[in-house]
Amino acid sequence: MFTYNALLYTERQKRNLTRAQMARFLKINLFSYKMYENGYFKPSKRQVKKISAALDIDYSQYLEGELSYPAELPEKKKNPIVSFFYRVLGNIAFKITFIVLTAASLGFMVSGFVGERWMNNNVKSYYDPEFVSFVERLREDGSVHISIADKLTKPEYYIYEKEETDYFFSKYISITGYYEDSKFSSLSFTATYRTDNARLIYKITPNPLNGYRSYSVDARLTISSTAETIYATYTEVDGEYVTNGITYLGANGKKTYYSAGSDKFTTFNTILGADTKHFVSDFNQLLATKDPEFAPDREDKFSYLTQLLTSGNAKKYAPQMIFFLGKYLGIILTGVNLFIVIFAFIYGSKYGVEVNYRPAQLDVPVDEINRMKKDIRIAPFIPETLLEIVGIILVFIGSFRIVFYVAGFIMGNVSSTLGSSDITAHMQVFMVGMFLLYFIDFDIFLDDKRVFRNVFLYSIIFFCLYGLENLLFRTIEENYAIGDLIRRVPIPNMFGTIACYYLIMFFLFYTPKRIQRKVTLVLYRCCSIIPVLIIFTSWFLYNGYNVLFTADWPIELKNLFNGEKIPFSLLAVSYLFGLYFIRLFFIYKYGEERARVYFNGNKFLWIKNAFIALIIVIIGVVEIILKNDATAHKLGLGMYSNILFLIPLLFFYHPHKGPRNLLLDWTTLALYIIAIGFSYLIVIFMIALSL
Repeated sequence: MFTYNALLYTERQKRNLTRAQMARFLKINLFSYKMYENGYFKPSKRQVKKISAALDIDYSQYLEGELSYPAELPEKKKNPIVSFFYRVLGNIAFKITFIVLTAASLGFMVSGFVGERWMNNNVKSYYDPEFVSFVERLREDGSVHISIADKLTKPEYYIYEKEETDYFFSKYISITGYYEDSKFSSLSFTATYRTDNARLIYKITPNPLNGYRSYSVDARLTISSTAETIYATYTEVDGEYVTNGITYLGANGKKTYYSAGSDKFTTFNTILGADTKHFVSDFNQLLATKDPEFAPDREDKFSYLTQLLTSGNAKKYAPQMIFFLGKYLGIILTGVNLFIVIFAFIYGSKYGVEVNYRPAQLDVPVDEINRMKKDIRIAPFIPETLLEIVGIILVFIGSFRIVFYVAGFIMGNVSSTLGSSDITAHMQVFMVGMFLLYFIDFDIFLDDKRVFRNVFLYSIIFFCLYGLENLLFRTIEENYAIGDLIRRVPIPNMFGTIACYYLIMFFLFYTPKRIQRKVTLVLYRCCSIIPVLIIFTSWFLYNGYNVLFTADWPIELKNLFNGEKIPFSLLAVSYLFGLYFIRLFFIYKYGEERARVYFNGNKFLWIKNAFIALIIVIIGVVEIILKNDATAHKLGLGMYSNILFLIPLLFFYHPHKGPRNLLLDWTTLALYIIAIGFSYLIVIFMIALSL
């Protein structure tokens, strides 16, 4: 016999009616009929009478016992365009084409790395021989300088003097370079003027391209007694130093920004600009003293040196960007093409023909129909689509933490960026939104081989982002003084963890047809432990090294283990394994066929939702307890107490039933991609502008 919603579906198919036509035939409104057929609601007594009269049956019997639990309906008939799409995927020519494209994009990526390596080995050819001679003399004659930030030994020209100036009475002027040829042009110009009460530092960065400005100056004044700081970035234009605004950091840690034209700006600008007229002459004195062979006939040696450096950088810029784009686009195109190839091999050969579905029903003897008690009428009321929209919005807002990270690095305000409460809040919002989307996918892809597609999808995204992050970090590190600080806060990449979630689902809930023996099935289910070990080992290695290990790890190694937010991993893993054993209990109790129907009922939805809410309560309480524990923070714990906000959303969550709306699915997928990828695009744009 059919369940109450499967009967309506079957009767509609027999009559070849649309849902609107069936609703008119039964004399009930269209919305109610859709809810009944999809299994969201059960008809009232009045509606039961109408349905019984129209179908000439006693419909009330389908609302008792096992038949009161809604059954899953078959998918809609494939759209001809969709069917054609899958037939194209299954075509051998299509697969070969994208295999070739994958190999070509891989070659494109490799050529970018090889070309960059060649450029780094021949970097001197881009610079004027006079500049090359200067750098080589700096390497040979400069004093040894140990940089705490870079952890590298560098040669340095410097002068330290204690003498009266207009504002300060001691100064430290230095030019620092690197031994490595790959960092041949990475000269650091620093001018420091200091008293017992304050310190004023100018850090000069030559413009990488020829243009109207030759260099910019990061000025920072710190008052020793009060810890107050004012700082700004000045741009040199025709000998004048201009800035759009100055930031004031008070003793209480509060930042205030003053734009040009305000009284405070004028006051601070007078202080910061007090010695700008001195540092050029100070650098000229340094060059004349330490390297008299450099431009002996030029009075302004510093400006000439920055001109040579800028000119060489400009020549190197074009091939550098070509090789950078080769690596960047190669990584992206390889990931996209590889995913298409895998998708085509998994799905392409199976969707060229229509599948004939058996109507959903319970094939059990009539005298056993009432073995399960009647399902309850009250159902969770928050629809899946609403949670999906909320999750996408939260992910979109939270993903802008990446913009905060990179903006802080590029602007040089790294210390305030690392401690920003805005970034922490954005990360929390991002993780809450992501878990809402995980949870919905856990329902959508349960008992579905498509979950294996998601394993490949998120794995490819993870490794593509991993490659891009390493590429961007190394590019910044090699070209900017702030590069060493970016290693402290790598951009989170949770997609490897998400792939592990789906791999757990694949081993727990999907059973390959070839597995027949119980022993083999048990071993197959035990494979779900492998992705769990990957998740928690990654968390331990990435977060645990802050507590257990003292050595600093290379960026490539840290990024490989990056992004494990342990509260959410505990939540996802606990839920998936708990759900498996809950379902196993009811399969043992009712039998597999009845249990599948029971899983669609309101009783099971409340049990499942109550279980996830209980896990959230436990994890949330632990997060609150560890909120002020510094060691816990190093391990990634005690920072996500807002996970408790998920309780009402997931406790009243109602999953989608019936055939899925293809347009809605593709729309939400597109919005999800935009939410995840938009901030990355902004970051790439910001870095490209700053190179």
